[in-house]
Amino acid sequence: MAENQFEVPAFVREEITGRGYAMPPDMSTHIEDWYQWYTAKHPFYTEKYLGVDGRSHDRKKLSLRPARRVCREWAALIANEMQAQSDSADANEWVRDFCEHTGLYALFQRGIERAFAMGTGALALWFDVRDDGATIRVRRYDAKMVIPLTWDEDGTTECAFCTRVTIKGKQAVQLQLHAINGDTSTYHVITKVWRDGKPVPAEALGIIEDFDTECRTPTFCLLSPAIDNTVQDTSPYGVSVFNDAVDAMRMLDTAWTALYDETDLLRAVLMLPDSMIDTETDEDGKRRPVPFGDREQRLYRLTGSTVTESGKPYAFAPAMRTSAIHEVYADACAALGDECGFGSQYFSPDKTGGLKTATEVSADNSALMRNIRNHENALGKELGKLLTALVECARVHCGAQVAEGFEPVTIVWDDSIITDTQAEKTQMLAEIAAGVVPKWMYLSRFYGMSEEEARASMPEQTVLDVGF
Repeated sequence: MAENQFEVPAFVREEITGRGYAMPPDMSTHIEDWYQWYTAKHPFYTEKYLGVDGRSHDRKKLSLRPARRVCREWAALIANEMQAQSDSADANEWVRDFCEHTGLYALFQRGIERAFAMGTGALALWFDVRDDGATIRVRRYDAKMVIPLTWDEDGTTECAFCTRVTIKGKQAVQLQLHAINGDTSTYHVITKVWRDGKPVPAEALGIIEDFDTECRTPTFCLLSPAIDNTVQDTSPYGVSVFNDAVDAMRMLDTAWTALYDETDLLRAVLMLPDSMIDTETDEDGKRRPVPFGDREQRLYRLTGSTVTESGKPYAFAPAMRTSAIHEVYADACAALGDECGFGSQYFSPDKTGGLKTATEVSADNSALMRNIRNHENALGKELGKLLTALVECARVHCGAQVAEGFEPVTIVWDDSIITDTQAEKTQMLAEIAAGVVPKWMYLSRFYGMSEEEARASMPEQTVLDVGF
């Protein structure tokens, strides 16, 4: 385990079970293994060898950090361009301003990267309630901090989050349960804090131990890749996006290390006889060879039986096998992309250009297009619920000017990687000109406006110039 790495303490587990909940099936071993691959700290990267001194030594393998690259790519593809919207104008305006001012999309992108690495991540609402009003923020949690409490095939309905906090300069452990209260049928946020393993009363910290959000929509969402969990049955946790690609990552970093070793060990070396090496007198009056400077490691003296008959210098320059190793490296890149859902050409080292639009890459990247849509459907549904709960809580506790019973928030993705957005715009403009599609749908589809806002901005009697 990495230094200072977080894990759920035993007293937190006892608190959860004491409230009548069962701990979820243990996935900690798998999560830890995925985290080690993600951070390139896996035992695979340390190999032992027997030195000439007869002792065992450690050698570190080089790594391109393929696990992190995979997760970073997925996060960039999914959450690079996205927006939240509601068909209610007031809710749409409020959530749009909130996402812009709090950097929620950047937080979501980082959450996707970690969730795809360790199989599970979460976002949850965090409340700061004071006499002069309330503040709501969205917090991110890693798989090690997430403890599902109630779940089924449709998802997780109650969840706890365990983290470290600092109180007066000392570290403490905080547990927050987002649970449904049987009396109110709304979500309550229950907060417990321990310092040095002992519970700290909520009154001493100035916090509300049991806070009624007055919201019936889940105040949290779990994030996982759209991949079936094959390592643990009946688990609410997800599986890492690179779980099936571990062997490909081993092959990739082994080839990368071999390329370095081949280049480093087989560089040309010049052998020089003593007659060609200058000498100088040292402090003790002895004659010693003059150092060669920073090129000395590539020059060697020929002494004793190693001296050639001609007494001339000669170069030792064995043939490198980098071309053959590069073929292995390229095969590993193809396997990595294929196993992680990008397609075999995505990480190809010989590829001269990047992905452009769906029109250009649909034939070679059908796997990418299918998988990115699957991930978006799963993640967008969960994030939409969280943002709906956020708007409702802001309406109740923060005085947000949003009408009761507003339309739920949904996530709209900019899929220029998998669809040609410009072509879609052109097609819709043509359909509007032909009278097939109402004009307001253009603003709603491509500019994130609600139906109400779009209708007000573009009434049907207005003529839209489509350039035909």
